Amino acid sequence: MHYTFAKDYIEIIIIGIIFNLFAFAFTHMARADGNPKLAAVVMIVGCAINMILDPILIFLFDLGIQGAAIATVVSQAITALWLLFYFTKGSSVLKISLKDLKLNKPIVKAIFAIGMAPFAMQLASSFVQVFANNTLMTYGGDMAIGAMTVINSISLFFLMPIFGINQGSQPIIGFNHGAKHYHRSKKAFIYSVTAATAILLIGSTLIQLFPASFVGLFNNDPTLTQMAVEGMKIFLFTLPILGISVVGPNYFQSIGKAKISLFLSLLRQVLLFIPFLFILPRFMGLKGIWFVMPISDTITAAITLYFLRREMKRTRGQIPCPKVADDLMAG
Repeated sequence: MHYTFAKDYIEIIIIGIIFNLFAFAFTHMARADGNPKLAAVVMIVGCAINMILDPILIFLFDLGIQGAAIATVVSQAITALWLLFYFTKGSSVLKISLKDLKLNKPIVKAIFAIGMAPFAMQLASSFVQVFANNTLMTYGGDMAIGAMTVINSISLFFLMPIFGINQGSQPIIGFNHGAKHYHRSKKAFIYSVTAATAILLIGSTLIQLFPASFVGLFNNDPTLTQMAVEGMKIFLFTLPILGISVVGPNYFQSIGKAKISLFLSLLRQVLLFIPFLFILPRFMGLKGIWFVMPISDTITAAITLYFLRREMKRTRGQIPCPKVADDLMAG
């Protein structure tokens, strides 16, 4: 039954995947173009259309899971076409035209280099999830997998704003670093990591004080609730220091240091997470799984701080040549 639902859903999503790709790319381009408000409005409208179409197609037209997929594709198509109009006929600084759509090898290489870090992170996360689920099944069964799902969902409440901060700060950091206004890129990073840490500190405090209330949003089974509460208080204990671990790699990606960004991105959820996930449960059982993330977070934050401190020292006191800065700002 679950396979049938997944098959019916994915077949329609794949047909409309081109709209998803364009919507995703154009949204980022709009922010880089200096119009973050439009990007936000388009995303909100797209989500609203999806929410409106879901019950209409699922229940009124009796399309079931296929209706949900159609609603998603339609909302993404509207988002993509809206932003395509903005970049072709609208008031954008960047204009898209067919005659300019030519591959430039150095630019393509730079795009691949900078984009490799988030790509590798997404790919690795999928493999890590499979490995983590198998480990959870071994030491806690289906109940443990359910508890981890709840914990991850709760963590996203507070991590999603951090991802938004990353996306918003990236063009600011990149532009000023490229113009050699290093003090500005550093200031943007400091503001970003401060805001991220404040949000995560509030989230961590609420989670530690009211864990059952958060778990209750997703589940009312007493056994699962108890397991999720116990696991969450340990698994998310180091949530406040994630500001450094998440915003730090984004800083290196923004300034074009793709290798460091890739290394730091993989460090927390792959290079450290998998070995600890393999070792700790053998000695501590299910509780060992809960301790994997705090240990990985602490080590990752320390290593990220080392690379950040080294980069800040490298650019300390450097100021742009006035003519170079003016040319960059004009260009």
